[in-house]
Amino acid sequence: MHLNKTMRLITNVVAFVGRNKEERNKIRRHLIQRCVKLGLIDEKATPVIGFDFEKLSSASSVLQDMSFPREVRDAERLIVVMVPEHDTISGGIYSMFSIASHLRKMKREHGYEVIVMTRPQEAGLTYFRNTNFLNSENVYRFSMLQRCSNLKELYLHIPEYTASNFFNDLSKKDIAFLLKLDRLKINLLNQNIKLMPAPEALDDIRALANDLTQSVAHHSYFSQEIADTYNLPTLLLPAYTDLSAYPQASYEEKEKLIIYSPDNAPHKKACLKKIKEELPDFELVEIRDITFDRFMDLATRCMFSITFGEGFDGYLAQPIHQGGLSFSIFEEEFFPSGHFLEYQNIFASPEEMTEEICARMLYFQRNPDEYKKLNRQWIEEYEKLYSYDDYCAKIRKLAMGEFEIFPLTTEEKHEPRDLQMSS
Repeated sequence: MHLNKTMRLITNVVAFVGRNKEERNKIRRHLIQRCVKLGLIDEKATPVIGFDFEKLSSASSVLQDMSFPREVRDAERLIVVMVPEHDTISGGIYSMFSIASHLRKMKREHGYEVIVMTRPQEAGLTYFRNTNFLNSENVYRFSMLQRCSNLKELYLHIPEYTASNFFNDLSKKDIAFLLKLDRLKINLLNQNIKLMPAPEALDDIRALANDLTQSVAHHSYFSQEIADTYNLPTLLLPAYTDLSAYPQASYEEKEKLIIYSPDNAPHKKACLKKIKEELPDFELVEIRDITFDRFMDLATRCMFSITFGEGFDGYLAQPIHQGGLSFSIFEEEFFPSGHFLEYQNIFASPEEMTEEICARMLYFQRNPDEYKKLNRQWIEEYEKLYSYDDYCAKIRKLAMGEFEIFPLTTEEKHEPRDLQMSS
């Protein structure tokens, strides 16, 4: 990582708020001077090898301070989409940025300003722009909410894995600010049911908020049972990825390339070893530390893909949408229906995948018509489950608080002002 290059790129991005070339150059020069003064940019442009998260956070904080939107600072109603503190990519992070972007486009309907912020944590890590996929979001640190002196209503959307520690990660100033609001709504972005904390772990955050809800990303756990278990109004909000900018590749254009997800799985090593031994003509590439564009290039070129994670995820879907075939183990928590086990690219167990995957790959490689047929069947499955119009309708429901399943029994909850801050 060349910190100079990164910082200069970010200053160029921030400068685009200028109304003309002269104003943009003035902003750019001022930002670079500030960064040089703080030691964040070396005037001699000496490359800094390695990735220093503290330096990047310091640099990002400067840019955040200088570009915090006036309309957010003056807002009375605000939506915050909270993201992890590192400039990285995952299906969940991509989805959070997409939700924020679409919410902003719907402002005329719901009346909230919209901003993306990194989660509060003691280390204070943050970043300003996610450089792993195309987006137009500036990212700010959570503590900057305290600058919103006119704020009356806050609608927070937080990743499910942060929920159990969210209250403890807040500073005393954060808590005091939140308690002064007329209304605090918190929605849990439940994108992976296995990362969702136990219901009792939500007690602190439930006491902090006037309203606590969840949006779920998978059809498989959009149910009355899940709404009752967590005592949360629930909305189905499946992820949607616009792939229109990435042309498909036909079977004839596919390369002897197999890509696979970076997830850890007990059977992963044995499975890859078997593929290397039985399919030596194929190149194996792990999808790790690359941009979304690079991933889509590989997903388009590859003949096969393997997911070692959730199963019904982007490592399964994207290569299929690009004309290929992907392989996965059936995970009941994530697949919409048991009938997906009928497809030859889905395995019932890790043992079956390890034993059978090479034979099935060879079969589809040698039978182009069957390869294309299975791809078409999967495209039809996805079209039944996802559409852009439905995605927009779901985000609109999220903004308006129109949840779809409600718990049958509602426990008494505390009002925010019942909370006591520890000394």
